[in-house]
Amino acid sequence: MVEAGSLIRDRRSIRKYLSRPVTPALVAEILAEARWAPSAGNTQSTHVYIVTGEALRRVRAGLKAGFESGAPPAPDVDMPVAWPEPYKTRMATLFERRSSFVAAGSPPSGDGGPAAPPWASLADVFGAPVLLLIAVDREVASGLGCFDAGLMAQTIALSAHARGLGSCIMTSIVRHPDSLRAVLPQLAGKALIAALALGYPDPDAAVNRFPRERISTSEFVTAVE
Repeated sequence: MVEAGSLIRDRRSIRKYLSRPVTPALVAEILAEARWAPSAGNTQSTHVYIVTGEALRRVRAGLKAGFESGAPPAPDVDMPVAWPEPYKTRMATLFERRSSFVAAGSPPSGDGGPAAPPWASLADVFGAPVLLLIAVDREVASGLGCFDAGLMAQTIALSAHARGLGSCIMTSIVRHPDSLRAVLPQLAGKALIAALALGYPDPDAAVNRFPRERISTSEFVTAVE
């Protein structure tokens, strides 16, 4: 196991995976550990759907169709339409830093064809062999239900990282939940909160190595005495 401090610091969102499969036993081990994530009043209201194989192929096809249609997002829970400052600038800075780093480390394309649209790798779930869908019952979708789902997602990500796996917690994939429910009837009655790609990171992918930054504690911590 990895030391707790470095486990938290070194975990990062992985956006390109190796084709190496993740065994069902390993996924089960991660989720058995993640079930100890805290929840409001011990309600344990978070549901996790493991999507692999043919089901994942259908999900990818559904995501591709949804992105190509240009239909406006209709998520099960409210998501910001526009971020206020300073959050908007932080997000834009991240996207610019990542794009520049990846462009600098990628060989020029020689086929002369059009570049893939930005959503293409997202619809492909970054090539991950496992997709975890994080959901709650519709009756608890807002407020504490979302909070508990976030705790579960973070716990899964840390447990996976401790075992040499990478992950990426995403909300963009669940912005068109009806397209997911259309291919996964098991989601009926559930509100989708987030998705989590899971697999072995591609160590050579620049998108997995770009420098990251975090604000200082003085920018978000207030001491009250």
